Parts: sequence; structure tokens; C-alpha cells
Amino acid sequence: MRITRNLLLFATFLFVSFASYSQGINTFSPYSRYGIGEVRTRGYANNKALGGISQGIRNDKSVNFLNPASYSSQDSMSFIFDFGLEAIGVDYRTNSQSNFNSGANLHHLAIQFPMTKWLGVSAGIQPFSNVGYRLKYTEDDDNLLSSIGAIKYYHFGKGGITQSYFGLAFEPFEGFSVGTNLSYFFGSLEHSVDVVFPDDTPYGTVNKLNSIVVRDIGLSFGAQWAFHLGAEKQLRVVLGATLDNETKLGAQNIQYISYPLGNTIDTIQYNELSDAAIDFPKNLTAGFSLAYKNIFMVGADYSVQDWTNSGFMGQSANLTKSETVRVGIQYTPSPNDLRSYLKRVSYRGGFYNSKTYLQFDDNQINDYGITFGVGLPFRRTNTSFNISCEVGRKGNTDYIQETYGVFNVGFTFYDFWFIKRKYN
Repeated sequence: MRITRNLLLFATFLFVSFASYSQGINTFSPYSRYGIGEVRTRGYANNKALGGISQGIRNDKSVNFLNPASYSSQDSMSFIFDFGLEAIGVDYRTNSQSNFNSGANLHHLAIQFPMTKWLGVSAGIQPFSNVGYRLKYTEDDDNLLSSIGAIKYYHFGKGGITQSYFGLAFEPFEGFSVGTNLSYFFGSLEHSVDVVFPDDTPYGTVNKLNSIVVRDIGLSFGAQWAFHLGAEKQLRVVLGATLDNETKLGAQNIQYISYPLGNTIDTIQYNELSDAAIDFPKNLTAGFSLAYKNIFMVGADYSVQDWTNSGFMGQSANLTKSETVRVGIQYTPSPNDLRSYLKRVSYRGGFYNSKTYLQFDDNQINDYGITFGVGLPFRRTNTSFNISCEVGRKGNTDYIQETYGVFNVGFTFYDFWFIKRKYN
């Protein structure tokens, strides 16, 4: 019980820290200027190393919040605490320019435990989308160039949306489980532009700011069906699916334009919309996993989300339908080997190919990559240390090509509680 109490205190401390510093440096992508920002591969280190698959993952020693039906798989009287860190480096290229940025931040916190043999509970917090960019554009209109000169536009963006969730799953009969997540989305998206006129003109710098504060809830539902094949039932199949319900996220939108007058800054336009909204279309994901004993596992997911008719703060967002395919493989040579540690290590790999919701000039932006990683078990315990690496490419040099690497580290602490110690 002492370990569990320490874990709970540690989890509380990290949750408070995460809430106060949830929007650090997470992206530098110019593509995050559109829609809700950049949405990278979701999940924790163990999922991400498998290409991001989640629907057929039903593991009693890890947290899989992407399918809430998985919560009922956990052993009774056990407790899981999971937290992770993320680092990212991105190379940006166009036909004429290039740049590189990097950053790191706390990624997620989650807990999971069973209420009964057939009811599981989980709660956590993690990033949902991120905004972060800096762009420079020089006026190319011949009329303005001849009358005023080269006007420069500096675009800045920061912020993102964070998702916290509370989920339940129950198993009405052996092998079949259903679950739900109640998520609370919060955060802010800030987009600003500075219009800088030439020094030899009487005009000062004009600043335009669009600030969006999001606070609202959403629901998702999941199901999993696990069964065995073969005469000795050594093959285990898990079929899974989730539906993220269509949601209108309530938001407060503040827009203003400021202009210098002498030594002061004058706001010449101010609008505050308290009843604005961001449309989240329904998201359907389905997948499976096929495992031989606890040695080999392969799985795949397919997800689709149609953003075509979605609105963003009362206006058309000009987005399109996104589709993603993910595949993952895991190999553990001998999970219970007492002599060789390397045989107890889980080796993981995968890939993904996504048509994102962004489209320019009828060209949809694609995002694809490979993943790999390991699950390192602690001696004589179910606690594990998970590492994942993700290498991918998004877009092309006709717009902006991003070649990125993402490194995730996850700590999954597994403990037992409510056990009465007996002494002789």
C-alpha cells in the first residue's frame, strides 16, 4: 500500500503540473495555422511504437484510452499509473527555403484501475491538437508596391487544445466489452498578424489578433470482442471499434485590430463572441489484433473523419475528409524467461499513412511515417518502461514539406492495492 500511496501523491503532483503547463513547445508547423491545429499520432508510447494502432489492443498491464472498452481487461486489485515525455525535431522545406526546429514537453498522465471484476475505470490528460508557427510574407501586389512600397506581414500562432478524460468500461459477458469516455476539451488558439509598412510611409504597424478559448465536453464510445482460435486456443483475436461523437465545442472568440497613434496604441476594432463554436465531426475507427500466445502480435486500424461541412467559429473551415491506415507488429521472444532479460523485452514496429483534413488547390496534404520502439520490463514486476520513435513526412515542397522525428518515453507503473498483508 505504501507504493500505491506514493504513486497517487506523485500522480496528483504531476496532474497539477500538467494542467498549469499543458501548452508548451509542441509544434512549429505552418500547417497548424488551419482548423484546430496540428493533430499528430495519438496514444501513448506503447501504442505509438506500433504505428499508433489501438482498437485491437487489450492489455491488462497498460492504458489504452483510444478505445475505452479496454479498461475492463485489468486484473482486480491492481492499479496502473502512466506518464510520458515527448521530444520532436522537424525539418521544414519549400522550393526555396529550409528551417529546423525542435522542442520537448511533458506529454500525458493517466491512471487506470478496476472497480469490480467486470468494471474498469480510467482517467487522464494529454494534448489533442497544437498550434505553433511563424510566417513572413511580403506584398506582391504591383499597385501597392508602386504606391506604398513593400509591405511585410508577420504571422504568429500559438496554443492548442488539451483533452482530459474520465472513462468506464464493463464486460457484460466473457470476451465482450463496451466502454465510454467523457472528455473535457480546453485550451486556447491564438493567431496574430503584424502588418509592417515601409519606414518612409506615414503608416505604423497594424496588429490583428484572433484569440479563441475552448472549454467544452465530448463523448466517445468503444467496443471490443476477444476470442481464441485453434485447437489449443493459442491464437487470440481482438476486434475493436470506437466512435467519437459529433460535437460542437463551445468557444469564446476575441478579435481586435490595434494601430499606433503617436506614443500610444489605439484599438480601432474589437469584437467578442461568447457563443462561437468549433465543429468536431464524428470519427469512426475500427481495427483488430491477432496474437500468438504472448509472443507475437500484429494489428491494424482504419479511421475516417469527414471535415467537409465543419464550421470554425461560424465560418466554413475549407477542410476535407481525413482517412488513416495504421499497422503494427510486436515480438516478445520469451515473456517469462528467467535467465535472459533481452528475451523478455517487447520489440515493436509499425507504419501509418494518413490523408489529413487539409487541402490546398484540390491537393490533399498527406502524412506518412514508420515507427519502432521497445517495452522494457522491470525485474519481478509488471511495471515497464516504453520507448517509441516516429519518423515521418508531411506535405511537399510545392507548399511546405515537413520531415519530422518524434521520440516518446513512457513509464507504466503497475501496483496492487487493497491487499491485506499477513504476518506469521
